[in-house]
Amino acid sequence: MARLAKSVRVSTKGQVVIPIEVRRRLGIRAGDSLVIISGDHEAIVMKPGRYAESLRGMAKGVYGRTREDIDAFVRGERQAWGK
Repeated sequence: MARLAKSVRVSTKGQVVIPIEVRRRLGIRAGDSLVIISGDHEAIVMKPGRYAESLRGMAKGVYGRTREDIDAFVRGERQAWGK
C-alpha cells in the first residue's frame, strides 16, 4: 500500500486533527489510543499494536549473526561489568 502524506496544523492547545483518509486507513476511531514516537526532527503516530509489531526484529544482527557471536558479546559485556 502506498504511503499517504497529509499536512496538518497544531492548535494553540497542541492539538492536531488526523485527516479522515489517514483515520480510515489505520482504523482510528474516537477514543482510540495512539503512540507517538519522536526523533530529533520527526514524529511518527501509530496504533499501539502496530508499534509493537514494528519493533520486532529491529536489533537483529546487532550483537552478532550467529549464536556463538552473541554469546561472545554477552561474555565480553559481563566481564566489563565486573571491572
